Order: sequence, then structure tokens, then C-alpha cells
Amino acid sequence: MNSYGDSVTIEETPVGRVPEWLIEHMVNQAIDPRPRSNGGASKILILYSNEESRRESMTRLSDIGFAFDRTLHHTLESLKSSLMTDLRLPRKIALGPAFERVLHEYCALKASKLAFPLINPLPNMSWGPGKTAALSELHAFLAEEQAIDSWSGPGINSFTKILQDLEDKIGGTHPDFLTSRIINGISGGRSPFTLMDIDGIVMLDHAPSLSKSDVQLLLEISQIKPIHQLTYPGSYRLGHHGAQIEDRFPIT
Repeated sequence: MNSYGDSVTIEETPVGRVPEWLIEHMVNQAIDPRPRSNGGASKILILYSNEESRRESMTRLSDIGFAFDRTLHHTLESLKSSLMTDLRLPRKIALGPAFERVLHEYCALKASKLAFPLINPLPNMSWGPGKTAALSELHAFLAEEQAIDSWSGPGINSFTKILQDLEDKIGGTHPDFLTSRIINGISGGRSPFTLMDIDGIVMLDHAPSLSKSDVQLLLEISQIKPIHQLTYPGSYRLGHHGAQIEDRFPIT
């Protein structure tokens, strides 16, 4: 994986299941746990596009009859959870009805103190649930696209501070801030425990709709361990191709 001199490489692969050569390598690294320096197989972390494909691959390995290291099989979300633990970030806040109620009540309180002067310009104006839901949806989108700080529209700065206040009160990490904090934690090539003793990452085909924050996270990870992407070829104009975290010509 290091022979191309790049931290990210891309290979076009036919549509279908996990390539047989990769399954063979998974088996080899399960049979021989020695590090590559001692003659063992390269220790590769596999990054799946979803939990279903991850489970299918692990079931296939189990059916073959080999014990294997499940920490080498991740989706992007499970990898984030692992990196969050490595970086000692507070637990991720669950965004259920209970949190939404608390968030709405806190927004209403802040609105009565004119925290949203353009949206709610009078202290006695009613702050409806729709306003909280709209700001929450917008904030989540801006977080995915790494645009919170550059957004000049009304309400987001105050909403960000509200989420940060709730983080402090609850003692957790809001999902909107998780990816950016992981990026900050590993920037500069600082290797977390999850990535410390692997030789590289094979990233299976992902949809071309990866968010900007996820792409940036993968690029930061590639500065620690090389990433080899397997992507489906197809029309870029129609969005039928696999995701590419960096615009590179596929290797052969």
C-alpha cells in the first residue's frame, strides 16, 4: 500500500460483493496475527459503507471457521465512535424526544432574552417547536458541510452556543460537533490507539454523497495511515460512481 507514494489511492472495482482478494487477505491476517515486520500479513482495517455489509462480511468470515479481530471492521460511524473513545471525548448525546424537548425549552428561554433578535424580536413572542426544529436541521447540515463558522444567516451563532451550553450541562458531545472535534484531535498526524498498529485502510465503495466533514476526516486519517479506496466506476454527471475522497486518477 505504500508503493505508490500517496496517502490516498483509488481503484475501480466491479459492482458486487467484497472482492475475493480482500476476503483472502482477511483470512490470512486472521490466521497469522504476526506483524508484517515479522513475516505476517499486513494488518488492514476495512471500512464498510454501511452496517449491513459489515455484518455480512463478518458472518462470511465466521462461516469459514476463523476467529478474527472485529476491531478491524468498521463503518464510518463506528470508526468515529472508536476515535471518540481514543480521544477521551465525552459520550455522544442521544438525539431522542427527551433531548429535543430540553433543547426546545432552552431555545424558548433564550428567545425570551432576545438571543434570536431577527427571528424572535420581542421578548413576549411565542417560540414554537417549528423554529427549534428548523434551526436544528440547518445546524446539522452546516456541521456536515463544515460551514457553521462561515454562515452569516440569522440564529445559527446563538443556536451553536445553546448546544454548547447543553453539552456542558449534560456532560456529552452533540453529534453536530463530533466530527470536527475528532479532526482537531488527530490533525498533524497524531495517531490514536485505533489506528496505531494497523498498516493501512481499505475503504469499500461508498455513495458519492459523503459530507464535506466526513471527507475531511478521511483525509486527516490518511495522513496517519494510507487509505486505498475501492470505488464503482460510472457516470460522474449522474452520480452513479463511487465516492472519491480525493480527485485522483484510479490506479491499475
